[in-house]
Amino acid sequence: MDPHTLVEQTTGLASRVNNLVVQTKGQKCRQLMEQQDNLTKLAMAAIVKDLDAGQADYTNAVALLTSANTQADAALTDAAQVAKTIQLVSQAISAVAKVVG
Repeated sequence: MDPHTLVEQTTGLASRVNNLVVQTKGQKCRQLMEQQDNLTKLAMAAIVKDLDAGQADYTNAVALLTSANTQADAALTDAAQVAKTIQLVSQAISAVAKVVG
């Protein structure tokens, strides 16, 4: 796995979450805005770190990011999927934070 995959997946998810922010209102919108901010900060932190793509935590984070990206894409066409997306994005954020430390 490429050491840049985590950064690319994180920034991609931040972009998708931004698209969802535009489509939502209320508490979900605020949660998504906070998640987008966290993802952006984590992506910046990951850029400057020397990450080990072979590490189990790295692999787990990329898998969660991939799932969250897929779910965010689904939520863009089905508003009922937003709550599940928020949950998966939260898990991805935790996993990336563990890697970036």
